[in-house]
Amino acid sequence: MRERLRRIVLLLAALAALPALNHARAAQGGADPAQAAGETTLWFNQGALAPLGLEIARSEGERGGREQAVADYRELRFALRPDSALRWRADAQGRFAALEPGSAGHAGGFVLRLRGGGEVDLRGFRLRHSGAARIGLELSDARGQAWFVLDHAHHFVGAGGVLALRHMDLRLAPALAQRLGRPELAGHLVGGAQTEGAATAAAFVRREAAADPAGVCVAQWPSDQHKVDVRMLRLASNWEERQPDGVNSYRCGRSDGAGGHTRICTADSSDGLVVLAPDASLRNEGTAAVAWHPKFSAPSAPYANDQHPYLVWNLYRLDADGTLQQIGVSALKHAFHTINAACACEEGEVLYPGCEDTYGGFSNDFSSGLAPRSEVIPYTARWGRCGSLYDKDCNGVRDADQGLLPDDAYNPAKRLGVRESEIAPALHPGARWFLEYWYVVRDEDQPWNNLGLMEILPAKVRGQGTDPNAYIWRFEVGDFHNGGMLARWQELAPAGAWQRQAVLRTGLGRAVLAARVQRLADGRYRYQYQLFNFDLSLARTSGQEPNLRVLENRGLERFAVWVDPAATLQDTEFAAVAGSGVAWSAARADGRLAWRRGSAAALDWGRSFRFGFVSDRPPQDSAALLGVQDQEWSVSTLAPVASPVSPRPRRTDPPPR
Repeated sequence: MRERLRRIVLLLAALAALPALNHARAAQGGADPAQAAGETTLWFNQGALAPLGLEIARSEGERGGREQAVADYRELRFALRPDSALRWRADAQGRFAALEPGSAGHAGGFVLRLRGGGEVDLRGFRLRHSGAARIGLELSDARGQAWFVLDHAHHFVGAGGVLALRHMDLRLAPALAQRLGRPELAGHLVGGAQTEGAATAAAFVRREAAADPAGVCVAQWPSDQHKVDVRMLRLASNWEERQPDGVNSYRCGRSDGAGGHTRICTADSSDGLVVLAPDASLRNEGTAAVAWHPKFSAPSAPYANDQHPYLVWNLYRLDADGTLQQIGVSALKHAFHTINAACACEEGEVLYPGCEDTYGGFSNDFSSGLAPRSEVIPYTARWGRCGSLYDKDCNGVRDADQGLLPDDAYNPAKRLGVRESEIAPALHPGARWFLEYWYVVRDEDQPWNNLGLMEILPAKVRGQGTDPNAYIWRFEVGDFHNGGMLARWQELAPAGAWQRQAVLRTGLGRAVLAARVQRLADGRYRYQYQLFNFDLSLARTSGQEPNLRVLENRGLERFAVWVDPAATLQDTEFAAVAGSGVAWSAARADGRLAWRRGSAAALDWGRSFRFGFVSDRPPQDSAALLGVQDQEWSVSTLAPVASPVSPRPRRTDPPPR
């Protein structure tokens, strides 16, 4: 404990001694480009570099870079050479269209050391645009050899036409992967980058014709006439024509017994914590504009606050016998900027109808954009800024510590970390894995197409670190679906299974209940219920937006199904998120089998629990009961009852608080 406290003190001291603004702007996107004109910042993920046998050996000409990694990222900042700049072209309205071929050099640089003593000299490195893509950049050495590629960029045009490119993913270029002896690692995510002032108004070269937006780029806020409909989509190739949307593995660490995860993952380890997140792309298919204001920005229309969406993601394993379990739950990512791609609208803080946006893997792992889910009331998409991780004293100003937490790179209040034992194919023969992700969007009219689901194949591969036992996890993406995991679970049911899925809609939010019943070889019936709390929460708050404080955010506390008093029930089961230690007790009484949380954690929003048993009675149409405190609702399902039971009419639900 003493060693853990010492580390926390040192880390916070290092953070306080350095400018907080530069660390925050990668996740916020609200900094004035003019204040940092002529500068490129690189963030190298130490958890990704080390197993590859890569390290920053030395650097020259840094502009106040971080000597100590914060939340596992080492920051390097270098000035652009004043005689070197990229050029960009505008459309007919003067908006950013694309970069022109060319490169921008830097006055400083760094040297990468490889396992075995080799080096890659990136002093005087250049950002080069080949012209084959809208933005896509390469990071090359002074001779022009590309060692990294950058994608998923957000562009910002500031005063005077100064161009900034931020939140870019930094990935291994084919040459560096080949140099490591691992060509299959080309495109592997190792960090992020941004460049401020790489091109200015003087670099306009030509104007291109653009379609008349015909009023589409006017902010028609949500109303009875204008609806919000955000659809998640998987870009087979993003707008830089580089890397398709995927699932990124950032680091794998094992507990060191002192509150950290500094021990490496090896070929045989099963106790390591693997941190992962998806890329995320979307389209506004509604008729209303969506507010996309970064947190701590000035109160703006339409809600007189700093409203923006929030990205969350879950990880599931579907075992060979059809059993489904959630094995990972993310924190919450604050969105902050939209590039309005695939439309004629400007980038900024409004996602207009027909426009698309994307966030890459680096952005979805950067510490200052991540926070606990409990700070947001999901059904209304309201953030309790007061008392939050970033405004603990409720003064409306971002805290100086940037929300940094102990063991920040693995802390569950910031990351989705899953145990190696849960994703190892050898330990789960025939299993399949799925990552579910969605945006929590205020006034969303069609939430179900907002969910994206990617099937992934986990693989543990040898790294290239100085320790030959260092291993990394990678996730190959299979198919993509709109919709949640429960719908997919039902699609994959074996022939002959009884199934039922129903959505519970209340004034406090929504939940989804999926039931599956299979006849066993001995003539009995196996009942499985998967309950997904999409956004149902009994919240207590104080104050008003933008000074809202969330005092409590309580999820579902009980679940019950009707059963025939004469039915035999065996093998009662319950499963919460793997590794959470949550257990609800089951009891049979009054014609029901009921699970209650007791002193355990509730089924909070964005999570899925499993309930089940084996009975001698076949399924009938029936109802399940869900509740929190004195609130109770019924929803259609299947159960071992003597005759069908209909869900009872629901009383009027209280408005969200």
